[in-house]
Amino acid sequence: MRLTSFHVRAIAFLTLGAALAAAAAPRVHAQVPASTDVKVERIKPEREKYETVRFLKQNRDFVRRRFDLLREKPVGASGDAGSIDPRYLEYSKMLAAVLADRDSVTRAAEARDRLTLLASITELGQLETQLDQMDRLLAAQRGRLGVLQNDFTGRQQTALVVVASGWPAEATVDSITIALEDGSRTTVTLTDAQRASLRDGGVLQLFHGFVEPRQQAFELTLAGNRWAAPAPAWVTLDPARDRITFLKLDLSSVAQGGAADMSARTWIHDESLPPGDS
Repeated sequence: MRLTSFHVRAIAFLTLGAALAAAAAPRVHAQVPASTDVKVERIKPEREKYETVRFLKQNRDFVRRRFDLLREKPVGASGDAGSIDPRYLEYSKMLAAVLADRDSVTRAAEARDRLTLLASITELGQLETQLDQMDRLLAAQRGRLGVLQNDFTGRQQTALVVVASGWPAEATVDSITIALEDGSRTTVTLTDAQRASLRDGGVLQLFHGFVEPRQQAFELTLAGNRWAAPAPAWVTLDPARDRITFLKLDLSSVAQGGAADMSARTWIHDESLPPGDS
């Protein structure tokens, strides 16, 4: 069985405690009984074996040597302390240097983290500046869109009225088509009553609607018995903002050329003039 330092210390303390207890206990002379009967057996009785006792028997010499170390022995050498190996002192210096280097690395890492944080804050500031600029641009764009909305999608007052008068002597007009620049087309098919009204000097309204207050070209096309493939004509107008612009087409000069033979006249409605029947 291998003897460990733990076993040695345990045995030493147990033995020392037993010895001290025996020395301290008072000696009492017990009375010896007269005699007792002892049983004689043919077979050796079984007794419980204790591992500790067997261990002590097997390591008797070693235990005695360890007890001998507990006894004080006078020595001839002095009790002065010996010199310390310089290498041991260097170990402490090396440990201190390691700790200092670790602190330096920690401070460098903290400084780098602070720089990263400051860079992030700077980038956030730049981003905030860009966002503010975008907000200003969007506000300006909203202002421009508001102006356009008020001009074109709000309470629109810029309007165009197209009327026709006269009647051609050499052709019969069946329909008149007006096309705006936005692609919308309006076709007016003339009835017999309308033709008679034009012959008698009446005026026929062809179109009345809102238009954009800018220069634009309107396409005019006539359909009738003289034109197998009607050729269009264009009239360029610049409707006044928030006013009503009139365009009058004179059909009396229409001949083989179709819509290009018409004459046209335009004017702006004057709201300050009183009605004719007042």
